Amino acid sequence: MKKTLLAAFVGLTAVAGAAHAQSTNVTIYGIIDSGIEFANNGKDSLNRVQSGSLSQSRIGFTGTEDLGGGLRALFTLENGFNVDNGSFAQTGLLFGRQAFVGLGSNAGAVTLGRQYEPLHSMHVKFSTHAVGFGDASAAYVPAIEDVRLDNSIKYVSPVFAGVTLTLFYALGENTTVATDSKSYGNLLNIQANYDNGPLSAAVSYASKKKTPAAPDNITKYLAAAVSYDFIFLKPYLVAETVRNDASSAAVPDYDFWSLAMDVPLGGGRLNFSYGSLKNKSAANANSRSYGVVYDYDLSKRTTLYTGYSRLHNDAGASFGVGSANGSEVAAANAGADPRALIFGIRHKF
Repeated sequence: MKKTLLAAFVGLTAVAGAAHAQSTNVTIYGIIDSGIEFANNGKDSLNRVQSGSLSQSRIGFTGTEDLGGGLRALFTLENGFNVDNGSFAQTGLLFGRQAFVGLGSNAGAVTLGRQYEPLHSMHVKFSTHAVGFGDASAAYVPAIEDVRLDNSIKYVSPVFAGVTLTLFYALGENTTVATDSKSYGNLLNIQANYDNGPLSAAVSYASKKKTPAAPDNITKYLAAAVSYDFIFLKPYLVAETVRNDASSAAVPDYDFWSLAMDVPLGGGRLNFSYGSLKNKSAANANSRSYGVVYDYDLSKRTTLYTGYSRLHNDAGASFGVGSANGSEVAAANAGADPRALIFGIRHKF
């Protein structure tokens, strides 16, 4: 009797497993990126093994389930980690890069969880290495806007005539900042993307109450980007303004723009990036970023790369050389000009 029940259980499990496999698709993926960095913060030298210069090292799980009638469930869990010491990135969060679940259909997709702000995704798309080493956006974007937000709700529309609309709202769930407005920390982001063959463009608007020192101040972002693939050359142009209701040295207004390009060369790509950040709320606090990177594909999954990046800070600015992992070469002091040279390897699986 026990053997019969056991056989029946094993049979049912096999059938259920087969049915599950037919309706669910789960993918495990990742990137391991590490290099040797020779840096100077404008005063002292620093040599180190760097993790995730070109791409943040990660392991992720993504999947969909066909629910019938054109409806599907979807999810992504993505962990960021540091190759140099094996630690979690994103302040130790298990799935600090992404963690969301939702539903999709012909009417679009709605997802809930920890997700990328669409404005940041625009910078990722319109930079040579997705906001990696050498990109101007890697130096400035983390200082002026959010990258990913908890408690977020995102809707992505179907593509219509090349246009995709994204609506994004994140709840700050404020319980600590003393303010009459319980919407402190909430962020609204509306973005439209256009893709038509070699031409891509985007426009994005966002607003957020994000400064504890001025909890009722609203920071507004307006950005636009465009790229065109000429085959032998692909340029990217991004422009962004940041404006506050109550601008000050502590809560500054910024104007940012960057011009970057990819040039196919010798089985790899030569990438250039220049960016300018102007502080509209403080004198002598502007900064300029220069970057050049060459990455060579050993295979479809393994890349060798080398690059050099330098910042020129005005006397009142202290921006650092950025990288995909968010660990910058910080300026030694205001007015210092940090720089870095990197040799690395990236493997995707």
